[in-house]
Amino acid sequence: MSMFPMLVAVTLLTLPTPAEDERRDDGPFAQRGYYITFMRMPTYDLADWKRIVDGIHDDGGNTLLLWVAGAFRSEKYPVTWKYNAEHENIRHDFVRELIDHAHTKGIKVQLGFTPFGYDGVNQYPLEHPELKAIGKDGKPVAPFGIGCWGYNLCPSRPESQRFMLEYVREMTARYSNADGLMIESSDYAVCHCKDCGERFFEKEFAFVRQISEEVWARKPEATVMVYPHYFSGAVVPGLGVNAARLPFDSRWTLIFTPHSAHPEPSLIRRAKGRLWWDDSPARRGPEEIRANAQRARREEMTGYVPSLEAFTFVATVAEEGQSWLKGRRQVPLGFGWLDPGDPPYDELLMRVNRIAYREFSRNPDLEIERYREILGREVFGGTSTPQAVDDLLELQSVFAAERTWCQPSPLTCPERVRAMKADGTMTPAKRREYRAALDRIHAVEARYQEPKSDGERELRRIARWVLDRWGDEDRKLLEADR
Repeated sequence: MSMFPMLVAVTLLTLPTPAEDERRDDGPFAQRGYYITFMRMPTYDLADWKRIVDGIHDDGGNTLLLWVAGAFRSEKYPVTWKYNAEHENIRHDFVRELIDHAHTKGIKVQLGFTPFGYDGVNQYPLEHPELKAIGKDGKPVAPFGIGCWGYNLCPSRPESQRFMLEYVREMTARYSNADGLMIESSDYAVCHCKDCGERFFEKEFAFVRQISEEVWARKPEATVMVYPHYFSGAVVPGLGVNAARLPFDSRWTLIFTPHSAHPEPSLIRRAKGRLWWDDSPARRGPEEIRANAQRARREEMTGYVPSLEAFTFVATVAEEGQSWLKGRRQVPLGFGWLDPGDPPYDELLMRVNRIAYREFSRNPDLEIERYREILGREVFGGTSTPQAVDDLLELQSVFAAERTWCQPSPLTCPERVRAMKADGTMTPAKRREYRAALDRIHAVEARYQEPKSDGERELRRIARWVLDRWGDEDRKLLEADR
């Protein structure tokens, strides 16, 4: 294995940090931090996760939404973690210690899961197929997932309700030092059986109400985060059913997202807290982070807690319908030079977005030019130039371009381009676009033959890594009519 990953980690740890008089802990958001799908990141141990938590603190964060379902060793329901047996927390059970560490950094941790669906929970119908939800066609639903493929449950079935309560009780008892729950409603399906249908969210709410009351009974100050689907009565985006109109308890904190839970002004004014989630730090760039921080403030959110997900599971199915992914380990954030046990968050290109989140979550109106100055100083020090910052942002945009939750950017992954050619989506315009991008990367790599700082050295190495993906045979994929 190349020494490249080790050198990257060492050099980035020595990059300058903001002067004490420039650190700001004020701003429009009481809650800052990240949403991280812990269960889909099986390769990181306690030491790695402590570093991740330390990074949240460095970014001005005080909140971690840690999606734990499917990644703890349930004694009562082992089917919920058998698929994830390689996960370091399944092997060593360190989440309680991780939460204690987070508390030393002033970070509150909410345990995440989805009622009646998604990771861990969706494995229960493998043993109890009679509990599968019903689709619009009147038949049991097909399998679905990301990393963990299974079936969503029908919440009208008493056995489904019992399972959910017992499973989450076990999780909250095991990690009783957590600060509450994040109850994330499904964004992909509901049950259409005769007992659910338009009343699906009423049925789901029976569980949500009970587990919330149990958590508050043990810890009155606990934060319980829920989606607006139980209270708004509005059409739920992407699901084709209406939300319920049930009594709202102001102790709940609400979560809103751009794709599945749109802001509801009448609820926002009544909630204890309200958080905005989006995918910009994980999948996009600084300008999108700024725009989302501005939107969160405009919508009167008390917190901005977006995604910082970076999957490392081995795909057992054709994720996103891509057969070339089956059997491959996911590449966290597209950083293919990393070993499976190396977290990606201290890498140079991730620091671009982390610095952006730190700055824009504190001041959503910060000018992009001012952000560029801060970025340049922190990455390149006294040798920073506008050209170097342009090149860094160019390279970051290359890794973000067309990257999905499970697929690296085509510009960094000839295997994906080969799949695009096979399915007919590699158009002449795409070929021209990709060739031009690789030409720009060539120019970046050439400009730093004699780097003046660690930042320039890393910039050149990453550019070289991208170019090395494209051998002569792979470059032919980008030639016309080949």
